[in-house]
Amino acid sequence: MGSRIRDNVKHLFQCFCEVVGQQSPDKEAWIIQKFPESYRDEEVLKSVPKFAYPCDFPNTIVQHYSFVLTSIDSKWTFGFCRHDPKTETALVLLSYLPWHESFYKLLNHIAEINYSSKSDELWKFLESVYNSSVPDAGRTLQIPFNNGRDTFVCPCPNQFQLPSIPENRNLTEYYNAVDGHNMMVIFASMLYERRIIFTSKKLYRLSACVQSANSIIYPMNWQHIFIPVLPMALMDYLLAPMPYLIGVPEVIYQVSY
Repeated sequence: MGSRIRDNVKHLFQCFCEVVGQQSPDKEAWIIQKFPESYRDEEVLKSVPKFAYPCDFPNTIVQHYSFVLTSIDSKWTFGFCRHDPKTETALVLLSYLPWHESFYKLLNHIAEINYSSKSDELWKFLESVYNSSVPDAGRTLQIPFNNGRDTFVCPCPNQFQLPSIPENRNLTEYYNAVDGHNMMVIFASMLYERRIIFTSKKLYRLSACVQSANSIIYPMNWQHIFIPVLPMALMDYLLAPMPYLIGVPEVIYQVSY
């Protein structure tokens, strides 16, 4: 099997969602708005709230993390999520591009518009981003907004190479969280196609470590189950008999083991 990353991507993102967390035991998280309205992949939309609110977690700082949805043709859709303790919703961008730093920066800008008095400008900005051509890897994304008076700018990483520090936020977090010996154990375990679990209280650290472990085996590709942040609803995946690389929030890990 080849790369899990899609070729010839036409849009920077496939869908933007704002998700409300679970309000009561009998009412699950749900999507309150999405863009574009024409996006109709019901299986993906059904999964987004589960990954945006995978479990109970401390929401005391603004944090970003990513999740991955695998399609029937084994290709990945990346979900980039932003939580803010000042709000009751999570912001999510779905994309075929694994550009973590770019989409985290984009989510920050979306949040600034969404929670300001200029929230009516959000759809105009999202439309501009959606209709923009996808830059070549390593180039710069530039999106005019505010009637052309301002420009959103961010670099677009090249996913077809080994990541580096400090440019890659995920890899920087990985080196801060895992020592060299355990990195080698994880690397070898991936080559031997073992079942590998990461766990952490912090969702951003959890997803960063799993994504980094996967990225540093380049040019090889992990071909098995890959879940950077496991929602409580998918806990049974831990019983799978095949190889996997899964990030398990500590609260779920304690229930499972």
